[in-house]
Amino acid sequence: MAGRWRGEGGQHQGARPYQEDSWAVRPLADGSLLAVLADGMGGHAGGATASKLVVEAFVAALSGGRSLADGLKEANAAVSKGQVGKPQLQGMGSTAVAAILKGDDVRWISVGDSPFYMISAGKLSRLNADHSMAPQIDELHARGIITADEAANHPGRHTLREAVMGEPLTLIDEGSRRLAPDATLLMCSDGVESLEHPAIAAASRSVKGLIDAVLAVSGPHQDNITVIKLERGS
Repeated sequence: MAGRWRGEGGQHQGARPYQEDSWAVRPLADGSLLAVLADGMGGHAGGATASKLVVEAFVAALSGGRSLADGLKEANAAVSKGQVGKPQLQGMGSTAVAAILKGDDVRWISVGDSPFYMISAGKLSRLNADHSMAPQIDELHARGIITADEAANHPGRHTLREAVMGEPLTLIDEGSRRLAPDATLLMCSDGVESLEHPAIAAASRSVKGLIDAVLAVSGPHQDNITVIKLERGS
């Protein structure tokens, strides 16, 4: 019989002078495992503060027996409150992706573009929605309106359509999945997407290995990289 879920994580700031990502993995009282990742925005102070507030809010809510939806509400409220009386933090925000794993099931909630991947039978697929402009730009390529190179290098590709900024949220992705026995999950900041999906799957044996693979191909503007790997214990 497969053991409980376990998780490990790691980070690298990439080519950025500071780290705006935050993450946490916590066992919950009912035997499930919580993982949460946030990719901040708003400059050094703002992005780092927003992502930290988001992760702390999810951990507090879920550790108290509340739901993923409650965690997101608390995270949004924390970012709103965190800006009060602090002009340097005005406009800060963060992506958020949080998941609970127990047995063969995973439930998640996310806002923004931080990917939540599943690897099963050697293939990687994305579980959560991408709330950036990338899907719309890729659709333009699929329709022959722009070339593959234009789509890949479009200046608006990573523009977020939604983020946790203390304002009402209009785009929230919630889902659940029954997992195959061999399934491994990766929760990442979008800095990992310097790699194509097959390369992410190939390098996912360890968190460090995946981060090293991203850095090996990264360019001069490589974003922060955060990876949480979730797998069943033996």
